[in-house]
Amino acid sequence: MNRHVNDVKYVGWVMESVPVAVFENYELSSMTLKYRRQCSQSDALQSMCSPTSCTAKLEKEAEVEVNGAGCSYTAGSQTSIPDVAKCVPPHLQFTHLLRLQVDGAKILHGKTQWRLKKSKHLH
Repeated sequence: MNRHVNDVKYVGWVMESVPVAVFENYELSSMTLKYRRQCSQSDALQSMCSPTSCTAKLEKEAEVEVNGAGCSYTAGSQTSIPDVAKCVPPHLQFTHLLRLQVDGAKILHGKTQWRLKKSKHLH
């Protein structure tokens, strides 16, 4: 009614910036998000994801531009991210930032932690 985006959409936008290789090899174990301000359905956003210390081999930042109107996504370049299977640590952690595309105002920031899928554990 008030044309604000609900929390579920924010989570989806945050997850859009996670490299596909992570979804293939890991499962989400925790997510912490800190909301800074609201955005409306017509705002264009940037969703950024950056690996932290335990993901040293995933050094490139993945970026996805999000168009809030109609909740459509424009995929950013994720081709430079190395194959996660080559650096299989048991846990990964990413820092996330969702911001307005126009002026860079922070909408939210957070962290996700990922654990290796049971079928991917090395014996």
